[in-house]
Amino acid sequence: MSQPSDESRSSLPPMEDDGLPTLPTGEPVLQRWFVIAMIVLVPITLAVTAWAFLSIDRDELTAAERRPAGGPEVTVDRGAAQVAETEEVEPGPDCAQAIRLVGDAGSRAAGRVALERTCALIATGDYPEAREGLAEWVAAGGQLRIATFELSGVESSARVEDGRILVELNAKFQFEDAGQAAPALLHQLVLLSDPAWPGETVGVTTELAAVQHQQDACQQLDVPDDEVPRGCRDVEEILREPDPVQALLDAGYRDDR
Repeated sequence: MSQPSDESRSSLPPMEDDGLPTLPTGEPVLQRWFVIAMIVLVPITLAVTAWAFLSIDRDELTAAERRPAGGPEVTVDRGAAQVAETEEVEPGPDCAQAIRLVGDAGSRAAGRVALERTCALIATGDYPEAREGLAEWVAAGGQLRIATFELSGVESSARVEDGRILVELNAKFQFEDAGQAAPALLHQLVLLSDPAWPGETVGVTTELAAVQHQQDACQQLDVPDDEVPRGCRDVEEILREPDPVQALLDAGYRDDR
């Protein structure tokens, strides 16, 4: 069969340019039906994958499990953390000048407000365990800093770092009224009163006392219901459990009953 001459080819109407890749001769690199099918199938595939992922059954964590026990040198497990690149240090407020505020200017300011509000609570005399924990914190060269926690349900945590007790507050308090961190910080100070920590995981009786103190402090916050910190809602949920002690044991706290 004879092939069309170059002259006859040049006389053919040009192929319509639809924006898809073509060879130098103008022929499509991919068949148009294939390209159109892929355009249709890709979003459908993505949608089905997303639906399947969201449909996987997940056990919802209890309030106690959202703030799990840490270990011999950590009060509450907060997972990994990101801290301010600037690690400047300044003394704490008048009520706790021996405590050092660590971080950039914004996080130090937030820590100062949180510590001042916590000291005001302790000054009422209603929280002797927290006062004891504050004394332990001061004796251990205590420091306070703001950090972004991997476990977002954790509002406060403490750890032994370079021989000091370092208390950390969730970075969310830097972008809210930092005074709302006072119940969470009070909770942490009660944990520091546990005579077995550091060395052993915080005991369940200490954690239960800390939860009860935090609940009381939360009730003194002057905030609308829709702005109550997550930690305050969590302690309410823990104390509504049929057996709060068992819920805390399940979250990893040491049985010291």
